[in-house]
Amino acid sequence: MSLHPRFEIDKQTGTLRETDEPTPSQFVRGVSPSVETERTAPDLDIYSDALLLIDALEQYDVTELEELPTPSLINLYTLLSDVQRDADDLRGDVATVLLDRVHHDQPVHGQFGSVQRTSRTYRSLRDEDKVLETLEEAGIPRERVTSVDSSKVGEALEVTELAPSDVYEIEEREYVRKAEVNEEEKESRLQGLKDRLAATEGAEAEVLREEIEELERRINDLTSFRSGAEV
Repeated sequence: MSLHPRFEIDKQTGTLRETDEPTPSQFVRGVSPSVETERTAPDLDIYSDALLLIDALEQYDVTELEELPTPSLINLYTLLSDVQRDADDLRGDVATVLLDRVHHDQPVHGQFGSVQRTSRTYRSLRDEDKVLETLEEAGIPRERVTSVDSSKVGEALEVTELAPSDVYEIEEREYVRKAEVNEEEKESRLQGLKDRLAATEGAEAEVLREEIEELERRINDLTSFRSGAEV
């Protein structure tokens, strides 16, 4: 399978990247089906929490949330919250490493998507007196740019008899938050899932393994490369 001429292989990172100019043809090379990689469960919170979430999603019909009992909804919310936190932490770690490997504005491609180096500008005001002085020199009166500092208003309320409603527009919004996590119950359920997976046997398990192996072969066929000179 040939590679599009505007994509090339980044040998350092093992990924695809888009180029401004056409490159020599390269070809996809499949990995031998006989090659097997032994997998072990990673000691990561996101792995354990994701297994528990998958188990819950298989138990509950999330297309009809209104029909689920309250304990089931609490289980879902807790696990979703844990997975989101774990994923955000790991995503940040991955992004830090990627930042050292993506050196251009073109997308770099992996099996399931692509990333692109970009930048975001953050602004913070310099010293207040210096800012006001600079603006006044440019013909902008300080009254035009000064405003009420909410933190100072809060401090002022503490030494007066004014009520917060006298100076604030107050709107109360209710929401649900995770209060606590039953780690013992999670660990017990997780161990049960691991034991069940380890003991899985029979025709159904064999069919599932074959489907997974076939999927892995297809992915390898699309993501393993060699140059045209090697063909």
